[in-house]
Amino acid sequence: MEYTAAAQFPCISVIIPARNEAANIANVIKAVLRQTPEGNELEIILVDDGSTDNTVAVAHEASALVIEGGLPESEGNPAAARNRGAAIARGDPLIFLDADCVVGDGWLQAILTAHANGATVVGGSIDLPPGLSITARCDYYCGWYVVHSRRPAGDVPHHPPPNLSVRRDAFLGTTRFSEQPPLNEERIWEAELREVGHRIYFEPKAVAYHYNRSGFRNLLRRNYRWAYTAIESKRKTGSARLAWLYRYPRLLIVASLPLAFVHTAYILTCWIRAGVFEPVVMLPLVLGSRFAYSVGMMIGGIQWLLHRHDESLAQRPRLKW
Repeated sequence: MEYTAAAQFPCISVIIPARNEAANIANVIKAVLRQTPEGNELEIILVDDGSTDNTVAVAHEASALVIEGGLPESEGNPAAARNRGAAIARGDPLIFLDADCVVGDGWLQAILTAHANGATVVGGSIDLPPGLSITARCDYYCGWYVVHSRRPAGDVPHHPPPNLSVRRDAFLGTTRFSEQPPLNEERIWEAELREVGHRIYFEPKAVAYHYNRSGFRNLLRRNYRWAYTAIESKRKTGSARLAWLYRYPRLLIVASLPLAFVHTAYILTCWIRAGVFEPVVMLPLVLGSRFAYSVGMMIGGIQWLLHRHDESLAQRPRLKW
């Protein structure tokens, strides 16, 4: 099966958006290159998103094809970077990997096998690497509780972009990643594929170790930003677990703060079922992140209801953090 799967994909593209990742990007690239199947071509495309350090030089030296772009004074736009990389990529599938993710052994083979078995979209798991600070570990637990390697494989309604593969023609036939921040960038094109019968398959053996950033403020900020367009994007696309809840946006807005307690309990339950108990010890941090998420969902949901008939999301005001 291993050789058969690899043989079906003679050229494979891995697309990595990166901004100021000079310290780690060589390890990310080398971990991918080590998994190149014999007889296959593996191209790594790093799309620089306005770095001010030597990310570009380090990536060149590590044998990546580098596309320079983005403005240093901007906030960065990883969705636009992913689309730029996909536009020049020659391979099939197109694998999107974040610059703070180091892949584990067997990662590429697991993805190719899932594609060979008929999955159009394959989402890999996100695992916790050693050595992270307590806030970075909490950020991991709060963000990746439904995509870690101890969850069962199977079809899912949605998968986030840090470790995500898609067949080339299918992806290029969609509207691609949504480039207007802060929209959840992958949900629209994933919904488009699901609507015409394509599968999104979660493969826990395709492991990437995610190096979440440290800091309590970063923990709150990331969760706030994730939630800001949660109601809008999930209501429009249905690309979510418990998607039916998002048919009632006003109810979610009203209940957003009390739901922080429910969401906290759900996250802890997910990890306890997986045999991971550290998040229980981090209860105050987890609850704080859920309140940040709830505030983001409430403010973003209100802004969307007030401005949902605007033609451009750029016209919609948003609270910056």
